Amino acid sequence: MANNRYVLDANVFLEYIYARPLQNKAKQLLQDAILEQIQILVPSLVLDEITEVLCGNLDNLEQVQWHLRYIEKLAKQEVLHIVVPNSDVRMRAIELARSGNKKSGFPELTDCLYHALAILNDAVFITNDKKHICKVKKIGHIQELSNYG
Repeated sequence: MANNRYVLDANVFLEYIYARPLQNKAKQLLQDAILEQIQILVPSLVLDEITEVLCGNLDNLEQVQWHLRYIEKLAKQEVLHIVVPNSDVRMRAIELARSGNKKSGFPELTDCLYHALAILNDAVFITNDKKHICKVKKIGHIQELSNYG
């Protein structure tokens, strides 16, 4: 699917923050958005998920604050478009979460909120969560971070 609109999972930002193996892919996504080559949408819960991980993994509160303020700055500059999921997104997420089965498992609702936002905005959900991808690949609008670019 050729597209220029993406919904980023919190784990994409964490690749960047923690200099994980796919850090360059995460940086490329942000750089492309800064250059206005793509549009990035994120559900508002991304802020809570990132805050939770930073809270549990960074002892230096100044670093935590810096990362949170940087994300806020990206939003103010309209590099990131933070969306509060409405009932349409939430209902589509519920449908996605119920689309699994006992054998392969059911997708987590949180991941489904990102994915539903992508579906309803004709975007691609970028994630590093291979388990979620396996459970919902047939639905589309999803891509592994490693395949970006």
